Amino acid sequence: MKYKFFLLLTLCACSVGPDYSYKKFFEDDEIQKSIGLNKIENDTEKYAFSLYDFNDQALNTLMDEVQENSSTIKIAILKLKQARESLSIAFKNNLPLFDFTGKYNFLNENKNAGNLMATDYYQTGIDMSWEIDIFGGGRRQTEASKAKYMAMLYNLKNVNVSLVSEVAMNYINLRNMEQQLFNAKENLKMQEEAYELINNQYNVSLTDEITLSQSKYLLETTKMSIPKLEYQRNMYKNSLAILIGKLPEDINDILGKTNQNIINQIFDLNLDNLYNLPVSVIRNRPDVKIAEENIIAQNAEIGVAISKLYPSVSLSSFFGFQSLKWSNLIDNDSWVNSLIPGLNLPIFHWNQLNNNVNIQKYLKEEMLLSYKKTLLNAISEVKNSIDAIEKGYQIGQAATKAFENMKIVSDLNWQKYKLGLISYNDVLDAEQRRISAQADMVNANANLYLSLVNFYKAIGGKPIKEINNDFKN
Repeated sequence: MKYKFFLLLTLCACSVGPDYSYKKFFEDDEIQKSIGLNKIENDTEKYAFSLYDFNDQALNTLMDEVQENSSTIKIAILKLKQARESLSIAFKNNLPLFDFTGKYNFLNENKNAGNLMATDYYQTGIDMSWEIDIFGGGRRQTEASKAKYMAMLYNLKNVNVSLVSEVAMNYINLRNMEQQLFNAKENLKMQEEAYELINNQYNVSLTDEITLSQSKYLLETTKMSIPKLEYQRNMYKNSLAILIGKLPEDINDILGKTNQNIINQIFDLNLDNLYNLPVSVIRNRPDVKIAEENIIAQNAEIGVAISKLYPSVSLSSFFGFQSLKWSNLIDNDSWVNSLIPGLNLPIFHWNQLNNNVNIQKYLKEEMLLSYKKTLLNAISEVKNSIDAIEKGYQIGQAATKAFENMKIVSDLNWQKYKLGLISYNDVLDAEQRRISAQADMVNANANLYLSLVNFYKAIGGKPIKEINNDFKN
């Protein structure tokens, strides 16, 4: 009868506290309108953008390396494994627990204690303990642990996307510095030839010292820029090495896998496709999903706190043998068993239990506001990255035309100077503008690629390598 009573209690068990309900904050139509997205089918994989689309072998290898060797990713994997074990523990806490016990009891009697039981006996058997989850506190705890596990899964994805993006940004900045350095050395060669010509003219009194000094100034200014560019190039190279867990010199072979600098290639992208994104791309961003899972976990913690207000029922028992002598311990006459139901009813705790329920509710409100902030930030990043790409193409085209025209001006001015039609001031001004326009053109191309990387990151990325199957469910 006692067993049936506890079984009935278990079958009638319920989970106290609120069930989780998803809060959108903003309707999909509102988000689409605010960004200008087209209404399309909800297929996130179809519209995901990968940095592999750049088709740069060196960059591809670096992105592979960071996922294999990065300590940050390995730490995220370990945290995920810990969360998975915690989930397993939380689930099993709701089950009966069994322990094998064996003991020898000896008590030295004294006359003042009165009649005592036998002072010397042996005991062995199985202890069982079970706190029956009638009001669902244990199930809510499991629910919270599951949400925390999912948060760690999305954290791993977030770390993956962030690190891959960081590698791409450092790589693009490295290639930018290499191109700027190449241009500076080429300009230096031309300026050395120009200075030699002007110096020869000065030696035969065909030009004055002002022109010679101006030519020397331009030459030394270009020389001065080279060490700065070399330092910046080495800085980005060192950053890449750190990210993939290698020494700086060990990545030279990787960097040499491409023959053409990515900065000199305009990435062909249909700008209309930037707006062919379902809103789910934003809602499923790893950081947004982490914020949502935190709400789910905290919502379950409210149920755990509420369950403390209700009675708790436990059941413990022992099945085994007990004997005064070791020789007949395992014997039918030594068999012993016990069953101990327990009830604990909180009566007066100075309102501490209610205070804890309120704390958990406030924490949930905090998580909701954090989710809203994360979602708004994701919407803003997508919008900003799309704008940056569109403007980046416009700036890049204008910068290229500006350089081409300034190069024509510089070449013509140099020819006119040789013919004695203009002063060197005009040559100097045109050459400085040409160098500046050239740097602007290279920077514009690099910034366009950086904007594309930011777009990849803004839409939550696209896993370049599938996460181990152990972590998919």
